[in-house]
Order: sequence, then C-alpha cells, then structure tokens
Amino acid sequence: MAKAIRAVIFITVLGIILVLWLRRQRRRKMTNKLKEHLIRCEKAVQSTKPILAKHGFPDDHRTVTVIGFISVLIEHQESVLLLVMHNNVGSASALVRPIVEGAFRGLWINLPATDEEVEKFNEKDKIELGFGELATALDAAYGMGDFFQDFKTRTWKHLNSYTHGGMHQIGRRFVKHEVANNYSEDEIYEMTTTVTTMVLILTSFFLKRQGHVDSGDEIQALLENYGPVADKKKAVTK
Repeated sequence: MAKAIRAVIFITVLGIILVLWLRRQRRRKMTNKLKEHLIRCEKAVQSTKPILAKHGFPDDHRTVTVIGFISVLIEHQESVLLLVMHNNVGSASALVRPIVEGAFRGLWINLPATDEEVEKFNEKDKIELGFGELATALDAAYGMGDFFQDFKTRTWKHLNSYTHGGMHQIGRRFVKHEVANNYSEDEIYEMTTTVTTMVLILTSFFLKRQGHVDSGDEIQALLENYGPVADKKKAVTK
C-alpha cells in the first residue's frame, strides 16, 4: 500500500512539473523579430572568421594572447546565442560579464599594455588595473572619447549581478508566484547586441594594429548589420 501511495504521489508531482514546464515554454515563445536579430548577431561574428583566416600573424606573446582572447570571446558569443535560443537566458546573461571583461583585457593587451605588463599577464595571469582603470586606458589609447568609461558606468554593476547571482538575476526567475524565466525581449536584445559588439570591436582593433587596416574596417562595418543601427536602416527602407 505504501509503495502504491508513493507511486501515485510521484506521478502527480511529475505531472505538475510537466504542466508548469509547458506553461513556461509557451510564455517564452520567441518573436520573429528577436529571432531575426539573433540570426544577424550570429552572421556578424561568423563573418569575422574568414577575414581573420586570410592573414598570417606573428607568434609574439602580445599577438598570441589577443588571438586567444578573440577565440574565447567568439565561443562565448556563440554560447550566448545558443542558450537564448533554448530559453536558458539566465545562463546566457551570466556570460555577458566574462565577454565584456575579456574584450577590455584583450584590447588593453593589444595596444596600451607595455611589454612588461604583457609578460606579467602571460606568466602570472595578472593585470594590475581594475576594470575602471582599464576603461580609462582604452579610451585614451583608441581615441574613443569616453566610450569605454561610459559603458563601464552604465553596465558594470548589472553585469556583476547577473554573473554572480545577484538580484538582477534572481529577480528574473519568477512570473508572479511561479518559478519561470522572466527576461524581456528588450533585455535579450541588449544582451546579445552587447556581446556581439564586444567581439567585433576587439577583432577590428586587433587587425588594425597588425597592419590589416582594410580587414579591420571590414569587420567594423559588420557593426551596422545588427542592433540599433541595423534597425534604423530597416525602418527607413520600409
């Protein structure tokens, strides 16, 4: 009798879990607009691979390290898109900070870091500058105005919260009294736009430092294929 009761309870609980899961899937149905945006983000980064592949690069520590950053960030960006497509947006959002921080570090190694600082990173896996100091150094080195500092000011606390399980992450695990993902499409749009942009910026500046200015400009032009710029162009042509 006890076994039969336990079996009934198990089947009932399993049925409730299945119903809640199906509800969540219906709620997270993606709009065609967001699907198109994700495809554009994917195409933008995938387009960098043949551009990079047509060049040879030296094997000094600075160059190899930046190539390593680019490789990791491309894989992370691909993972973010894949996770979003499978409705695992929380895990996708946790990857945004590593992508942003990796891009900042890669850009620093690429240009303003001294040879000694590059060697220290290679040997001890250590960069003395904090994230805000990196932002300041990058703006000065690349002539970007306050682009990197402004980005840091607007996003860093939020990115930390998503990655480290803060309230920005926890607060999006509920819909009223039900445990379910509650990330808006605007948030997903911003997240995927950010990670794609970071990969392209690093890759473009890397190629330009290597003397491949035309290829760097080609990758920079990919920034117009998705996100706000692409949306504005699309709206004009309608």
